Amino acid sequence: MAKGSVRKKGKKWYYRFYIEDESGNRIQKEFPGTESKAETESLLRKAMEDYDNKKFIAKNENVTLSDMLDMWVEEELKPSSLSNGTVMAYQATVRRIKQHPIGKRKLRSVTADHLQSFMDLLSFGGTKPDGTVAQPLSIGGIRQYSAVLQGAFRFAVFPKKLISFNPMQYVIRRN
Repeated sequence: MAKGSVRKKGKKWYYRFYIEDESGNRIQKEFPGTESKAETESLLRKAMEDYDNKKFIAKNENVTLSDMLDMWVEEELKPSSLSNGTVMAYQATVRRIKQHPIGKRKLRSVTADHLQSFMDLLSFGGTKPDGTVAQPLSIGGIRQYSAVLQGAFRFAVFPKKLISFNPMQYVIRRN
């Protein structure tokens, strides 16, 4: 069971708990809570329970792109200093990526070619794998998908060490 605590900084409460990294070392993670100590303690209990339930689920070779995107949202995106609007927009983008067949691929099998094909479909439109027709997205939409995938793959390389390099670095945004 993870150990945790809450503390107040200014008007807001924060919760933190210890987790194990890939090498087995214990590291402390802190997340913003609410202005209520009781609500923040409830968030802490839920976060520790989620961590305990998930920590033994996936070995690196079994993680799918969808799994990695979920990890990125919970561990990197939500605690970030981005605005609520940006976080919500990125979460919506993650949901759409997970609906595409690329989301079901094992993370280690996703190549720059797969990602380039996906980004090209978004940029130029065409026929989706399910046979429906996709309209091209706006430049802003393409940038948003690119930012989400860049950030998530960077997270998968470090600190998660799920893969050894970021295949998104080879993808060309054609808009």
